[in-house]
Amino acid sequence: LARVMGCRGCHTNDLTGGVFLSEPRVFELVAPNLTRMREKYDDRAWLRLFRTGAKADGQLAVGMPITGFQRLTDQEVAHLVAYVRSVPAQDNPSLGTTHLWPLARIGLLTGKFKLEDIAGDAPDSPAVLADRTTTDRGRHIAHIACVECHGPQLQGGGALQTPPLLVVKAYSEDRFARLMHTGITAAGTESASGLMSDMGRRRFSALTDGEVADLHRYLQAR
Repeated sequence: LARVMGCRGCHTNDLTGGVFLSEPRVFELVAPNLTRMREKYDDRAWLRLFRTGAKADGQLAVGMPITGFQRLTDQEVAHLVAYVRSVPAQDNPSLGTTHLWPLARIGLLTGKFKLEDIAGDAPDSPAVLADRTTTDRGRHIAHIACVECHGPQLQGGGALQTPPLLVVKAYSEDRFARLMHTGITAAGTESASGLMSDMGRRRFSALTDGEVADLHRYLQAR
């Protein structure tokens, strides 16, 4: 689950943190060392983070794809927390902190960068609860794992210019499974931007065959 949700991507495999997104002289977003940061979080604080995006100090966890995390079940949250607590504690002396240069601050003031775009939905809204409690495993996986890049309605676009997930209708079950586990598209190539190929190998290869089949069925039927 930590792989599928990208925890081990931004926070690195040993969860000691690192830079995960930067624009020179604009911003540098640093994922914290969870093996040390976890000391500030009890069970209620973890749940608040996953449901609202609020860190232990009450500030927004900028860069955390909260829309997907909001839709995790309570059991999935418990599993993730148990995993984070199980990883051996390590220091990361070279780890910096998130920094916003003046251009980023101006962008926030003028509305170019909108915190509400990354703050997720109202944590107990009907839409969130429906995705969190659905018995359709394919739908649940789509709305926790795919929304980060493809948008809340799986419509694509955004800064990454991802395709709408209607493209899955062009994939047979076998070719979709190959994409999710190896990053190879229906055409037998890497994805156009390389993003999906990377996500498939690093994250979605952790999904079981059954989970991939359920996701394919859900996306085909939309």
